[in-house]
Amino acid sequence: MTTVTNETQQRIRVGWLQVLTVAAVAAIAATITWVLWTQAGGVILEAKSGSGSQEIGMVSVIVSSLVIALAGGALLRWWQGRSERGTRRWTMVAVGIAVVSMITPTSALTMAAGLGLTSLHVVVAVVVIAGLRRR
Repeated sequence: MTTVTNETQQRIRVGWLQVLTVAAVAAIAATITWVLWTQAGGVILEAKSGSGSQEIGMVSVIVSSLVIALAGGALLRWWQGRSERGTRRWTMVAVGIAVVSMITPTSALTMAAGLGLTSLHVVVAVVVIAGLRRR
C-alpha cells in the first residue's frame, strides 16, 4: 500500500518583532557612531546641499536609520511571501542599495566628514542586512 502525502511547504517570513528590533538596533548603532564622530572626535558631519551645506544631526541619523530598516524589513517580508528565493533576492538588492548609498558621503565638506558619513552608511547596512537575514 502506498501513501501519498500532500505537504505544502510554508514560506518562512521574518517577523515584525524582528524587523522592529533590527530597526532599533540600527538606530542605536548609528547614534553611537554619530556620537563618536561628532562628540568624541569633534568632526562636524556636514555635506553640500544645493548652494549651501547641511549639518547631519542626531535626529536625522536616528530617523533615517529607522526608515531604512523598516522599509527593508517590509520589503523582505513581502518578497519572502511571494518567492522561495525572496531572502536571497532581497539580500542582493540590499547590498546593491548599500553600495549605491556610498555615493552620498562624497558630498561631504571635509575628508573627516566623508569618513564619518561613510561609516554611518556601513554601520546601518551591516546591522540591517545581517539582522534581518538572521533567524
